[in-house]
Amino acid sequence: MKMGITSYAYQWAVGTSDFKPGKPLSVFSLIEKASMLGLEVLQICENVNLDVMIKDHEGIVEAAKSKGITIELGAGGMDLSTLDGYVQIADLTGSRLLRAYPQKRESIERMIKRIRRFLPELREREITLAIENSSLCLYTCYQLAEILRRIDDPLVGACVDVANSLGLLENPVETVKVLSPYAASVHIKDFCIERRTGGGFIISGAPIGEGILDVRAVLDIIEKSNRNPNILIEQWMNRRSPEKVTLKEEERWLKKSVEFLRSVLGQSSGLQSTAGK
Repeated sequence: MKMGITSYAYQWAVGTSDFKPGKPLSVFSLIEKASMLGLEVLQICENVNLDVMIKDHEGIVEAAKSKGITIELGAGGMDLSTLDGYVQIADLTGSRLLRAYPQKRESIERMIKRIRRFLPELREREITLAIENSSLCLYTCYQLAEILRRIDDPLVGACVDVANSLGLLENPVETVKVLSPYAASVHIKDFCIERRTGGGFIISGAPIGEGILDVRAVLDIIEKSNRNPNILIEQWMNRRSPEKVTLKEEERWLKKSVEFLRSVLGQSSGLQSTAGK
């Protein structure tokens, strides 16, 4: 297992639909950031401009190689045209894994049929499709596990996000247990749950190690699954004001998360990370 980040670790520095930093991080900046943190993997997701990746793919490959960074891709949507477009970009950038998630609910039978139709494309390009239990909460972990069990192909696995299924009232450890036999990628983030008087509960993000996620339990489950997914940090951090405070806090959170996760990984001989060595 290698340790890394997705582009959502820097969601504010990359920019969102309603937050445009003065100097948004480019793919090249993200590669440099990952390298400076002593990490080994960068999963570039749909919050990054794909046109830039197509135009500058040779430079991206060269930059990643020079820094020892493995590039992976992440797509929003699982219609065949979206998947086909992303695997072509994966080919250009040397990515061997494509994380994707459905953006609308459909029957399990229909989902399985479409993914099976796409298997020849994955085999031809030797790319693994990792289906995420996304924050849209369209399928429970049990339903996603059923889809993967019935497809039963080594090139189709799960992108296990430890927190996304909280919206379905799933215990994160249970989610990881159910999906770990299919784990091709792991997204790890921490969170807190607070009671608001008269207003129920609020789930908010925290640097890894400062929330309530049992990080050791999650990593132990992944280790025992005999899978070898990369462990990638993401962040649920609320926007601050002004812009520079948001960006500074995002960077601080990530550094604390990397430090904590690296310390936990180093406590088990079976979960050694080579990052930072």
